[in-house]
Amino acid sequence: MKKVAILGAGFVTKPLADYLIDRCQYQVVMATRTVSKAEAIIAGRSLSKAVSWTFDQLDALEQLVQEMDLMVSMIPPTMHIPVAKACLRHQKPLVTTSYISPEMAALDQEAKEKDVILLNELGEDPGLDHMGAKQMIDEVNKEGGKVRSLTSYGAGLPSFEYNRNPFGYKFSWSPRGVMLAAQTAAGYLKEGKVIEVPADQLFSHHWLVDIEGLGTFETYPNRHSLRYLPYFGLDQDTSLYRGLLRFPGWCNTMKSLVALNLLNGTEEKDFSNQNYRQFTTSLVGKSDGTLEDVAAFLQEDPKSDILNRLKWLGLFDETPVSITRGTNVDVLVDLMLKKMSYAPGERDMILVHDEIIAQFGERREKRLSTLRVEGIPHGDSAMSRAVSLPAAIASRRILEGKLKLTGVHMPTLSEIYQPILDELEADFDFKFQHQTIQL
Repeated sequence: MKKVAILGAGFVTKPLADYLIDRCQYQVVMATRTVSKAEAIIAGRSLSKAVSWTFDQLDALEQLVQEMDLMVSMIPPTMHIPVAKACLRHQKPLVTTSYISPEMAALDQEAKEKDVILLNELGEDPGLDHMGAKQMIDEVNKEGGKVRSLTSYGAGLPSFEYNRNPFGYKFSWSPRGVMLAAQTAAGYLKEGKVIEVPADQLFSHHWLVDIEGLGTFETYPNRHSLRYLPYFGLDQDTSLYRGLLRFPGWCNTMKSLVALNLLNGTEEKDFSNQNYRQFTTSLVGKSDGTLEDVAAFLQEDPKSDILNRLKWLGLFDETPVSITRGTNVDVLVDLMLKKMSYAPGERDMILVHDEIIAQFGERREKRLSTLRVEGIPHGDSAMSRAVSLPAAIASRRILEGKLKLTGVHMPTLSEIYQPILDELEADFDFKFQHQTIQL
């Protein structure tokens, strides 16, 4: 019987554990700080167990890796490197759903020398977006065409009927992760020209996009797209944009949160003698100010949509701040969890939409690929399934000896992505809808 360790027991890990335990009949060990969360996921299935583990317990990590046949890391990306290095020492494969960091990429040669695969970006975004895009690119190449442009969008949003709050957003994974990711610089290629977007200007750099059958969304750049040129086999003179989708109004609101320094996650403060109004107005230099003071600072009308969203969130309430010590983003995340979590029976959705412009001699085509998956009421969210099922399928294929690659990889090779897409469509109803438009 194969043994798999899952590091972490967060929002998106349950479908992963269910797949490996129920479908594969593997012995799964969930190692996490909050054991009760892992125990709830395992739900008494006798062959699997939950164990206590924190990031600083490197000796325990070493022992765990040694005992397992494969590791799946669902912890924050900053912790993947110690896990990867332990996997290399013991020659064990690793699967993550996170972006390949420069530190992870640097392990490629050692992984090849030790005959180990470190497989990353096996989630929704990054992950399914890569798979849908690369599938189209490979088809164009086989037909003798040349890809001139790739635009790739990903989103995790409330399903349309549950899009009921002023932000147009609810959290199906860690709000802190969303907020910290919102402080990342980005870049993309437009007809061979590099467009750099500094972190502090990210939400000033957005525009509307219409997706047929789904509606109008805002998009803003998702990290640095340029690094994907070699993975997608694209030339430097092409256009390459990877963006996130949100319902309209999100970007200007996030811009205001940035301006108020609400995304600061480094400077700890004492909030024990503050209510939310005092906390918020202190961010604009007013120890006991008003909503109007904040509006003036943001150069917004006090009755604007942005100020109404901040008020709805609770940032001007007279109640005491519920955490006594932490950072600004901790206060924000605490409120978001209370007001922007999914209620029982509500559904989320994930959207993956890829567009390419392909040249076939004198003929040009636009090819579209769209995936929409909705969560299961009172069951697994769309985000949890979209993140963890690709990782689960890849893990099984590695352990069955069907994926024999070594080194550091993401799912842009057909031998990785095609079996995953096939199983997702056949068994889980994850189906990309394709369209070709002659230009």
